[in-house]
Amino acid sequence: MRILAEHVIEHIDFHDDVPRVFAEFHRVLAPGGVARIIVPDAARFMRAYVEDDAALWTGLGFPAGRLPDDMNDPIELVNHVFHQGGEHCFGWDFAALERALRRAGFTRVERQSFGRSLDPQLAIDQPNHAPYSLYVDAVK
Repeated sequence: MRILAEHVIEHIDFHDDVPRVFAEFHRVLAPGGVARIIVPDAARFMRAYVEDDAALWTGLGFPAGRLPDDMNDPIELVNHVFHQGGEHCFGWDFAALERALRRAGFTRVERQSFGRSLDPQLAIDQPNHAPYSLYVDAVK
């Protein structure tokens, strides 16, 4: 058994629900099973904003000066990533995701990349999320 949660976890309440969801992931996986978690990478957006770096924005899929039509400033984009009109509950970085997965009992938590997973059958990532996603595999 394996688990893939692509752009789901950021929609779950960090304090109340994420610990239960990750504990359930851990419970249902057999030893050696992999849970692949993909979320927007809050750290990358924050770095691009703080450094005001056109190359970082471009790497996130937003070429310099090309914000979505309904946004006027980069801080609006950062807030959209964190809140998405009330749909997102938490902005994840690797440290927070690793800590939450380890608290749930996962002993191996590794940062991955688009199309690369410890379980090749889980490397079915959606290409449209690639520029701005954090990819993490957790092994029971």
